[in-house]
Amino acid sequence: MDAQLEKQVLAETRDLISRSGFPMLPEELDGLEANDLGMGNFRTEGLIEVEILRSPKIGVTVLVLLPDQTLPQHAHPSYEGEKGKEETIRVVWGQFKIYIPGTKNNENMVIPAGKEKYYTALHEIVLNEGEQYRLEPNIEHWFQAGHEGAVTLEFENTVDQTKNIWYDPARK
Repeated sequence: MDAQLEKQVLAETRDLISRSGFPMLPEELDGLEANDLGMGNFRTEGLIEVEILRSPKIGVTVLVLLPDQTLPQHAHPSYEGEKGKEETIRVVWGQFKIYIPGTKNNENMVIPAGKEKYYTALHEIVLNEGEQYRLEPNIEHWFQAGHEGAVTLEFENTVDQTKNIWYDPARK
């Protein structure tokens, strides 16, 4: 991602966090990281995040998606005796959609164009402010923000994130 786009995206993210009312320290806001996951189309597929707590056992991350932005389908597998990442997403502001395996229940869902074969988890769970959802390890899933974006907290057990499985081979 070029420097100008990153600067603009981080300014938009700070605005969403401010609108959410979630208090963050200046150093946390300075630690926000925009990531296009190597996909090359940040506004469609990507995320902004900053860890606000990390211990040997648990982590808490502020995860922000811009309006209609998607975090591509992935899973957190077990490895080397570790059960995999269990995560709970709690919406602080906006609307956040989680897609898991199961019956497609929204004919109007929007999958990034040309990426349909990499998005196979089609059961939509819609979360609004104050709502949360827990994902077990090894579950294929993807996220998408509503039309205004979303600010969330992600609570997770600490695992090796390099073990995640991404379904789109463009993911670097």
